Amino acid sequence: MATSRPVGVDARRVEELDAYVEEHQRRRQGNKVLHGYPPPLLWRQRPVPVPDVMALRRQTAAAVPKRLILYVSTPFCLPTRPDRCGFCLFPSEVFRSRAQLDEYLGYLELEGHLYRGQFDGAALDGVYFGGGTANLYPPDRYERLVGLVRGVLGPIPPATEVTLEGIPQLFTREKLAAMKAAGVNRISIGAQQLGDDLIALSGRRQRADQVFQAIEWCHELDLPVSVDLIFGWPRQSVDRMLEDLQAIVATGITHLTHYELNVSGRSAFALDHRDELPSRGENLAMYRAAKELLTGAGYRQRTAYDWEKNGGDLPAGYRFEESWHRPLRSPAGGGTSGAEMWGWGFAGVSNYPGTPDAPGWTYLNHTRVESYFACLDKEQFPVERGYRYSERDLRLNVLFQMLHGMSVDRGEYRRLFGVDLVAEHAEVWSTLERRGWVEVDEERVALIGDGVFHTPLVQTLLARSAPS
Repeated sequence: MATSRPVGVDARRVEELDAYVEEHQRRRQGNKVLHGYPPPLLWRQRPVPVPDVMALRRQTAAAVPKRLILYVSTPFCLPTRPDRCGFCLFPSEVFRSRAQLDEYLGYLELEGHLYRGQFDGAALDGVYFGGGTANLYPPDRYERLVGLVRGVLGPIPPATEVTLEGIPQLFTREKLAAMKAAGVNRISIGAQQLGDDLIALSGRRQRADQVFQAIEWCHELDLPVSVDLIFGWPRQSVDRMLEDLQAIVATGITHLTHYELNVSGRSAFALDHRDELPSRGENLAMYRAAKELLTGAGYRQRTAYDWEKNGGDLPAGYRFEESWHRPLRSPAGGGTSGAEMWGWGFAGVSNYPGTPDAPGWTYLNHTRVESYFACLDKEQFPVERGYRYSERDLRLNVLFQMLHGMSVDRGEYRRLFGVDLVAEHAEVWSTLERRGWVEVDEERVALIGDGVFHTPLVQTLLARSAPS
């Protein structure tokens, strides 16, 4: 393997980092799905000057064109015992009645009015209706939900990926047909587990047959569909995980997300089921076994947790997720572009990266419905707190997101930030090369082998070692 190692690697520092990895690789890492920098716990600026953020966004967008991705949140979830499906760490509110949904749609519209005109001229790359639970709405409300987007951003281009996620037991053929008629062209099913006994630990009233029925309806309606599965679940074994994967693969879906359970905070799984969780080593064995099965079945790994069938037919090339993981790009042909995200609704996260010369912002909408509504009643942006990037922060955020796609182009990184990626983090790459977790050559740095499973730990090392 040809490497391009910088001169002057600090051997003592490499040994320190190696000891850190040895200690922490057996511990459960942070959020396994959304790796960004800095973590939301550090987003502490209140209030966030949203008009100034929008002005900076327009200024930097003129210098560095960016495509827009839109996340539209629905806050409500069905009540479960234990609360929040036993494991979920995202903000949500308990669903009680249809009146909540109609009231919420009215407030979404109010927030949309505040942003009207801010994104004029932006190229819309993807729309994602997430949650909470975005398939709680009755069939006759999806035209209104998608219509809110058109009301603020104008017509949705035909090639734009429009995804709606939900839980299996709330999909019906009538709802799916209404979603498609409204403009949704991709469905994401949050199955998490197929074993009825395992999903019952979360308090969900969900059955495996509902997952397969929803997939069948999507196929009948010619709606591309993706499924989320979690490994490392309480009482789960490698064999049971493989049974689930084989059953999902047999449905013919072209994309699935398969990620490690995130256990932290005061979730019921963290407090009451910790002794039933597979060990970190067992989780690694699950990752390896899943990778072997999916690769053998013709899927290719797109990110640390996303798998796509070779020749898959997802609309617009899986753009929402790929744009999220490429906030800035500078191809060899010249120029710089990227992506930005508007998080619309309860607990929505917006990310406007700006440029290396003028770093931008990330911010979070209110995580309590009452606070979200109260701001909009006053015609105020419903933002809870945020963070203004420094140039170092932006570099790390871009690097973290690129690593989610498992490799970083050294030339592109140098064109963006004027520094060599390998020299900037020389001791980290040396440490990880020794473990067979990364491969470094003249063109790229790539996560390989178990390094992909340990992505959060790799990112922790990079944050700890990044120059000020």
